[in-house]
Amino acid sequence: MSVINPIPHTLSYLVVSDGYEDDNGDWHKGTSGWSDPMECHAVPAGQANEITFADGTTGTYTYTVGRLDPDCREFQIGEKVRLNVCGIEREFQVKGFHRYQLQSKIWV
Repeated sequence: MSVINPIPHTLSYLVVSDGYEDDNGDWHKGTSGWSDPMECHAVPAGQANEITFADGTTGTYTYTVGRLDPDCREFQIGEKVRLNVCGIEREFQVKGFHRYQLQSKIWV
């Protein structure tokens, strides 16, 4: 008997740290890297679906990423994320974010 995993995919976001100037006046570049993966459930749009976002703009999205924890971090529009679906990793930009009572969703 097989068991279906209701949260089969993972999502990571790009963490960028700003550069800084040390006590000697030397500039050190910032670093960037991907966060630890969060479990999620990504559903492909299937076509060029449009959605009206909170700022009133309308845009198309490729995936609806749901089943994120309701207390996950606040995703910003335009932020880079990496989505792993069935072993294939692709990078997207966040096009929308909404927090519900039992889950959070983003549109990429």
